[in-house]
Amino acid sequence: MSVSLYLESVGGTALKEASTGLSGMLSKDAFLKILVAQMSHPDPFAPQDPGAFVTEMAQIALLEQLMNLSARMEAVYRLEALNQAAGLIGREVTVTDGGENVAGIVEKVVLGKEKVMLMINGASYDAASLVEVK
Repeated sequence: MSVSLYLESVGGTALKEASTGLSGMLSKDAFLKILVAQMSHPDPFAPQDPGAFVTEMAQIALLEQLMNLSARMEAVYRLEALNQAAGLIGREVTVTDGGENVAGIVEKVVLGKEKVMLMINGASYDAASLVEVK
């Protein structure tokens, strides 16, 4: 039985909505809700395999660990990007901004939510737009 048919058979419209997230990916919360729904409403015509429960619990644990690892790797990446950009403070650099090059001394480095920003001549530029370091 497919997930959508199973969700409809259990009357889980909230689960059905939760299972369709961004990019068609199943979120951790949606996965847990589906698992609880499956355990609460077993199919009488297809008895559950005893090993299936253990497998699903292992999948939950694996999912949790992968999400924790992903968050840690993102934090390490951000710190490494900040560390590399900090080495540019006081150096003359050239960045591209809207197709034109801007040169100046890096005054400070700011770690934003998504990227590292370089402060040059009082303006912020994405560190990814760096073209040259002198």
